[in-house]
Amino acid sequence: MKVIVSFSGGKDSQACLIQACNEFGAENIEAVFCDTEWEHEETYRHVHNVVDQLGVNLVVLKNKNGGFENLCKRMKWFPNTQKRECTVQLKIQPMIDYILTHDDD
Repeated sequence: MKVIVSFSGGKDSQACLIQACNEFGAENIEAVFCDTEWEHEETYRHVHNVVDQLGVNLVVLKNKNGGFENLCKRMKWFPNTQKRECTVQLKIQPMIDYILTHDDD
């Protein structure tokens, strides 16, 4: 069984990733990082360090139309709490598309 865990590099998703490793074994875990191409350099380093230490596979997903900067240019506005299209296009949709490529449980 493969367990997919969304891993942003933040403390909450890191706790979920650690718990999944403890519950199902690191060899069964796939950490999925949705890259907005707008993360701080330390975030990228942290994500790789954590998955290396836990021994889990890392999958990096990106929106096929480019990252955060391209999205802002295409939409001609900057996301805010009312307009969260960036979350949908850069994180939710790539994750859904990835999950739908799997035939596993």
